[in-house]
Amino acid sequence: MTYRAEEHLKLLKPFQRATVDYVFRRLFTDASAIRQFLVADEVGLGKTMVARGVIAKAIEELTGKVDRIDVIYICSNQAIAEQNIKSLNVIGSATKPLNTRLTLLPLEIGQEGGIASRPINLISLTPGTALDLKSSLGTAKERALIYEMLRKRLGIRHGGMQRIFRGGVTADNWPGWTDWIRNQPISKEIAKQFNNAIGDDFIQRIREAAELARSRKSPDYPPDHRPATMIGELRRILARICVDALTPDLIILDEFQRFAELLHDHDEERAPEKAAAAELARALFSYSGPDGSTARLLLLSATPYRMLTLNSDDPDEGNHYSDFLRTMRFLFGGEDGEARVKELEKELSLFRRALQAMPETTSVARIQRDRVQHILSQVVARTERVDSTDDRNALVREIKPQLTIETGDLREAMAVAHVAELISAPGIVEYWKSSPYLLNFMRGYKLREKLQALKLRPAKELRKAVRAAAPHFISKKQVEGYEKIAIRNGRMRALAESAFQHGLDRALWIPPSLPSFGEPVPATKTLIFSDWSMVPDAIAAILSHDASRRMSMTSDLVSRTSRPIGVEEMMPMLCPSPSLAAWVDPLALERRFGRAATYDQLMSQAREVLAERIDPECLSRLAKQPGRLLPITLEVEMGQGIDWGKVSAFEHEAHDEHGAMARTIEAIGGALDGEDHLSDLDASDIYDKLAEFALGSPAICALWALARLCPELSLDDPALAGAAITIALGFRSLYNQPESRALLEESSPINYWRQITSHAARNDLAAVLDEYLHLILESERAEQFDAVDRAHLIAAKLVEVVALRPGQITLDHWTAGRSRLQNKTFEVRARFAMRFATNAEEEKGVRRTTLVQAAFKSPFRPFVLASTSIGQEGLDFHPYCARVVRWNLPRNPVDIEQREGRVHRFKNHAVRRNVAAEFGRFALEGEDGMPPWAGMFEAAQNQESAQGRAGDIVPYWLYPGDAKIERMVLIPPFSREVERYDNLKKSLATYRLAFGQPRQDDLIELFSTFGSDVVAELADLQISLKPSKAGSFPD
Repeated sequence: MTYRAEEHLKLLKPFQRATVDYVFRRLFTDASAIRQFLVADEVGLGKTMVARGVIAKAIEELTGKVDRIDVIYICSNQAIAEQNIKSLNVIGSATKPLNTRLTLLPLEIGQEGGIASRPINLISLTPGTALDLKSSLGTAKERALIYEMLRKRLGIRHGGMQRIFRGGVTADNWPGWTDWIRNQPISKEIAKQFNNAIGDDFIQRIREAAELARSRKSPDYPPDHRPATMIGELRRILARICVDALTPDLIILDEFQRFAELLHDHDEERAPEKAAAAELARALFSYSGPDGSTARLLLLSATPYRMLTLNSDDPDEGNHYSDFLRTMRFLFGGEDGEARVKELEKELSLFRRALQAMPETTSVARIQRDRVQHILSQVVARTERVDSTDDRNALVREIKPQLTIETGDLREAMAVAHVAELISAPGIVEYWKSSPYLLNFMRGYKLREKLQALKLRPAKELRKAVRAAAPHFISKKQVEGYEKIAIRNGRMRALAESAFQHGLDRALWIPPSLPSFGEPVPATKTLIFSDWSMVPDAIAAILSHDASRRMSMTSDLVSRTSRPIGVEEMMPMLCPSPSLAAWVDPLALERRFGRAATYDQLMSQAREVLAERIDPECLSRLAKQPGRLLPITLEVEMGQGIDWGKVSAFEHEAHDEHGAMARTIEAIGGALDGEDHLSDLDASDIYDKLAEFALGSPAICALWALARLCPELSLDDPALAGAAITIALGFRSLYNQPESRALLEESSPINYWRQITSHAARNDLAAVLDEYLHLILESERAEQFDAVDRAHLIAAKLVEVVALRPGQITLDHWTAGRSRLQNKTFEVRARFAMRFATNAEEEKGVRRTTLVQAAFKSPFRPFVLASTSIGQEGLDFHPYCARVVRWNLPRNPVDIEQREGRVHRFKNHAVRRNVAAEFGRFALEGEDGMPPWAGMFEAAQNQESAQGRAGDIVPYWLYPGDAKIERMVLIPPFSREVERYDNLKKSLATYRLAFGQPRQDDLIELFSTFGSDVVAELADLQISLKPSKAGSFPD
């Protein structure tokens, strides 16, 4: 077997390629090679792509030298794994990456085509399910597997034994699991080792517990006989054996600071679970195989150690410093690690002293900086973006809206505080600063728990307080009637004003960065991070309700729109027309006529082209057909069209109903036969109607956008037509949603398609799809597929997001009766704004989370996404979001870096808008059919290269212009957060000073006592860990 890494390495930007080459040398080929290395590139610079390159080079290096190559990818949760595993896959589509639990490896190894039989494996694990197992029951599949491997030794099979292993699975359903597992191939070697590791005393303990479970309804198990305890022990034993079954050659630890405890020793008596998990991790990390292979570790993290906090930590002795040294000790490893860390401590101390004595000690500081760099760069590489822009502020603009406190805000605070006081709940001030209508959104908080506990026997004063708080609830009547709900919170008011600007409250998608007509609209999505879990719910419910109201939603409309309008009625917007797609391409119109200043001017250009193509006789014949059939009759007149018998029906679960694709193809193919052919057209209107079809039909817009990315297929290719219909059916789902029908004022299902094509044309759907499909192509690595599969993959990914169903936010509504409190819950549809606040590891939970993330990364709703800390590390939200809101200030300065990094990434929204403003003309000049967005970025890169620069970070991560990454900070007046925020920024600048380039404005704040000449010198004193391009690392 031969393997070539170059095809994967050529996808990397120069700075990424340099890092890959350097890391590979340090791990594999240097004379002083090491086993652990940290890539600490600034957030958003593509550490996953660096890991991809290292994996490819490692496979190329190890092929033929080891029996089997196993690459293990470990990240903190399943959502990150789902996002990144396809980017790391360099082993081809034939060998799928494996996303599993460590304890399920016996099934993966045992099956035909499993791990043991494949020469290369890419395996994804999460610490919570693979290493840090705790004393938990695990999943039903794990328990069934363990039971099956021990079944013969356990002997007894009565209900008590089944009760021990089935956990939360019902007695009726458990036999289904045991029957299923009995038919699965299980690794005989692992099963044998597992049985050898389980002593007879353990088997007896299980039997004794089973007898208790059999004889008693509520068994009083001894502590070591509890099912969760025993299953937890069994899972840990199995996991240890499964570690040995793997042969890890390269282990990727992504955002490892989230599970850094696994890297270090723990006291077994004080923290037995941490000690066990760390022992398991060490066994994995220190693997050495009989074939001479050893595991290498690649750690990824922009913020790999705890940050200095100026409020509390001593700069020299604080926890941040010991955490930094502990991380370095792990990276250097072994006995040599301790000596290198002591050397590093000494050199850092001398460097700090030189900095503190500036400017007299500038030359000494420079020498000490070089010594520190030399030590650190043996095990760390870091690239940053901030030194790539002239203003050194990395395209970030801070916005601090002036928040207000209104009378209604204070009245609610008093009412809720009184309720909290009467039930001895914690103070509500911090909550009140974060959300209005607190009593609607306090699920999971002590305040709600105490109300629930007291609701059957509340004190008279409590009932009175709940009645007094009635004006401070959102009611079901308000929600169902789409009544205006006052926003009684300064942060929420500022957010609404920002989120609804540029007409987004009535928009179905973000305007394109390169519009087909008129000037670009500087609208962007908004990403919010809050410490409080009720904030995402409150934001999603309140903003979505207000947006629906602004779109003219009514309660009557909800019931009237409960049934989707069928494909037969909406067939005109679902029918692709190759002729119209070829003639009325907005880019071709601009190339010929110049840029249209208005929509009317664009329509005029389209009419002129159509008049040249359609002669009067043809026009007369077209006028005899119904307007809804114009795209079909035009193809007949031109003697062209699509062979509908060859268009495959690719059904998508996001379409409004199953079979929609097949019915659409049938409706289009038989349209001319089935219609009564009563004309409703005037010949003078036909050019207008056709122009609107060409510019606004989702099927036609999709057809030419797909054709740009699949140039191997002609416009009338059945596969391309099928993908276009798939996309158009996704838009059918979007336009069938009640809010869309309210916005377009739909009154007649049979004619709704007219309103849809007009709306889509006037809102430049063509340019929106050009931009978004380009992003899908890149993110899905779709260029590696043949044209047919590429078209269908792009279409499927678009449909997932455009047809995403609204979320449902559950609200409480408390009332006080004569003797009791009642809580009647109800739900609010959330589509304009959504929450991203789930830690669910279940497949279904992750799937919904993944879809919400994908929708936010698209131009379609949601336009606002609110998250707790779950969304701040490792996930991408950047394609259409250039605004990050700091709702509450984070406790840790590292969170600032991480949160902004979610949107400050490759080809982010601000960068695309700036590149389009500067290089939009190159969208018209792409050679050899180059897609417009590829042409613009190539031109921008060529300009950088022509000026002697790398052409990587600029223009792909940064490009100067009016568009910025907006850092929106919401601090209430008279708040202690003003001072705390200043300290957080200083902490962040100090962190960067020690580990790379500080942003200039933060740096100036920190060293404000220095003169301007000294501040200028500081840039030369930053510790730079850019990877070396030299040969082997010197000893």
